[in-house]
Amino acid sequence: MSNNADRVSLGVHRTEPVTERGAGVVRIVRSLVRHRRLILEMARRELSDQHAGQLVGGIWLFVHPLTLFCVYGFLFTIVFKVRIGDAGPSDYLIYLFSGLAPWLLTQDALVRTAAVMAANASIVKKVMFPMEVLIAKTLIASASVQALLMLATIAYSIFERGGTAPVIMLLPALIGLHFLLLLGLGLFLGIATPYFRDLPEIVRIFVLINIYLIPVMYAPEMVPEMLRFILFINPFSHLIWCYQDILYFNVIAHPLSWVILACLAAAAMTVGCYVFVRLRHHVASVM
Repeated sequence: MSNNADRVSLGVHRTEPVTERGAGVVRIVRSLVRHRRLILEMARRELSDQHAGQLVGGIWLFVHPLTLFCVYGFLFTIVFKVRIGDAGPSDYLIYLFSGLAPWLLTQDALVRTAAVMAANASIVKKVMFPMEVLIAKTLIASASVQALLMLATIAYSIFERGGTAPVIMLLPALIGLHFLLLLGLGLFLGIATPYFRDLPEIVRIFVLINIYLIPVMYAPEMVPEMLRFILFINPFSHLIWCYQDILYFNVIAHPLSWVILACLAAAAMTVGCYVFVRLRHHVASVM
C-alpha cells in the first residue's frame, strides 16, 4: 500500500506549514477539499489493489461483510432464537442489521485509521505529504465497502415491511454526522499512533469488546436494569440508536441520541483536527 501512496504522492505539491492559518478544523477541511481528487484516487487504488490478481478480485470486498451478516442472522435467529417482544425473526433481523451495518463501518474505520500512518511510513517520512489525505482515503475506502451492508439493510426492511417511512429522508444527514465523527476520531488515532505504538492493538481490543456493549444484538430492555447505564454512557450506543430510529423504529424514538451524536461529531472534529494540526509536522521524527 505504501508503494501506491508513493506513486500517487508524486502529483502533490509541497506545502508550507509555517504559513497555515485558521483553526484546526478549517485547515483540515481546506486541505481535504484541495486534495479531493487525490483522496478519491488513493481510495480507488486501495480497493483495487487489496485483492489484485485474485480470480474474482474486488468481489471479495463485499463477500466478507455479507457473509458476516448471514452468520450473525443465523446465529441469533435460528440458534439462540432471539426475538424483540412478540415479533418474529424477520423483525429482529431488521433490528440486528440496522445496528450491525453502521457498527461494522465504525469498527473497520477505527482499526484502519489507527494503523494508516505506520502502513505508509515511507511517504510520511520522505515528503511533505498532506497526511490528512491518508485518513480521508481510508475512511472512503472503508465506507465504499460497508455501504453495501447499509443498502442491503434498507432493501431487506422495505421487502419485509412493504415500504419505508418519511424518516428515511434523515439518513443522508445521519451518514454525514457519522462520517464527521469517524473523521475526527480517525485524525486523532492516526496522528497519535506514531507516539503511542500500542494504540492500534488497544483499538482492536476495544472494537471487539464494544459490539457487546451497544444495543446491536439485543434491546436495552433485555439488559438488567442495574447495568443499563453502560449502554447510555457508551457514545456509540447513541450512534446505533439514531440508525435504528430510521431503519427499524421508523420514527425519531431517541431524540436525545440525535443531539448527543451531533455534539460528539462536533467534538471529535474539533479535538481530532486540533491534535492533528499540532502533531503532524513532528511525525517523521518519531517514526
